[in-house]
Amino acid sequence: MRRVFNVIESNTPAVHVQFKTAPADCVPSIQREWAEALRCDFGRTREAMLCKLAETTQELVISYPNDPKILLWNGVVLTGYAKSLGGLAGLALLKRAKASLERAITLAPNDGAAYLYLGLLYESTPESPYGFGDETLARTLLEQGLALTLNTPKKRLRRMGAH
Repeated sequence: MRRVFNVIESNTPAVHVQFKTAPADCVPSIQREWAEALRCDFGRTREAMLCKLAETTQELVISYPNDPKILLWNGVVLTGYAKSLGGLAGLALLKRAKASLERAITLAPNDGAAYLYLGLLYESTPESPYGFGDETLARTLLEQGLALTLNTPKKRLRRMGAH
């Protein structure tokens, strides 16, 4: 239980040098660990893996607070960990995930992934008074995310001179 509170309370700033973006290998490493945790069949083991990964992403957010990819993956990991915990501890993590995804959108407004994950978060979270879920907002965010994600390859092709 102590580790859960470490993740929830790790929003307190530590003495870290803050850079704009994380090293290139950070996100692929998070993605590998995330996939490994999802493949795990044992609930307690999966929960421990998600807890460790949540601690890692929280530390990365402190070190790289302006890196939208780190913020995105922090939101994804916190959401998964929150769902595995459930209850009030889970709800506290969902609120942190929401803040992280919103910040990722602010920093990279054309990245559809953050809109998609935030939309899914709004869709799956209980509504007030227990949570912040909102089906209308979820739908809007999901539509924005899909529009950005589906249009991305066309934009890249235009920039490269292809039509």
